Amino acid sequence: MRTLLGLDEDTAVVIRQLACTEPGCPPLETVVAVLPMEGEARRWTLHRPADQITEDDLRVAVLAPEPPDNRVSTARLGD
Repeated sequence: MRTLLGLDEDTAVVIRQLACTEPGCPPLETVVAVLPMEGEARRWTLHRPADQITEDDLRVAVLAPEPPDNRVSTARLGD
C-alpha cells in the first residue's frame, strides 16, 4: 500500500484482519487504513483474509470511488 500510493515514511499504514459480522459477508475481512501526519485518513475494507489479498486487489480498492464515509468495500474479490 505504501508503494502503491507513494506514501512517505511518516504516514502510518495499519492493516487489521477482523471477523465480519454483516449478513452474507465472508468470515474474515481486512481493513487497511492510511493515516498521514497531515491530511485526511483513508480506509478500505476488503472482504477476504489478509493473507489472500494481492497487490492487484489493493489497486482495485484504491481506484474505486470513495463513498462519503471513506469506506471502500471490495466485496468478494476473486470469487
